[in-house]
Amino acid sequence: MTTRVLEMINVEIANGTRKDFNSRLAKTYALKVLEGELGRGAKDIEVSVAFVGPSKIRELNKKWRKTDCVTDVLSFTEEDFLKRHSGGNLLEHEFLGEIIICPAQVAKDAKELQKTLNQELSWVVVHGALHLLGYDHEHGGKDALTMRKKEEFYLGSKI
Repeated sequence: MTTRVLEMINVEIANGTRKDFNSRLAKTYALKVLEGELGRGAKDIEVSVAFVGPSKIRELNKKWRKTDCVTDVLSFTEEDFLKRHSGGNLLEHEFLGEIIICPAQVAKDAKELQKTLNQELSWVVVHGALHLLGYDHEHGGKDALTMRKKEEFYLGSKI
């Protein structure tokens, strides 16, 4: 079996809201995490980042996480992607998954946390991308600490 050098990581942005946001910033941080975690040679991976309103993210949160509330970000990894690539074998073209962001909630959180909208958007994208790659903080402990350190690394790195 030969190893193929892949050509690109593609991050598609879709805005389903009337809110204006920094799509370039979102794309840059998503790429930074994907390249950092998959390696610069790991290309031909596609990720979708969708911006939706509060009612849509609430509906998705209720359906998939059984939590009936608005949230800032949800991540959906394409089924079995992580299993297929645990050995580092990437196919010619793979859809990794989707990060769904609610800009209205991100703006609300930014205000409450006394951050700029861009600071909070950056964190949400990094957080969502790490979830796509299998990182989890839901159960606390070592996994949560690992994810937090990764977030700090990518948010502190130069873009």
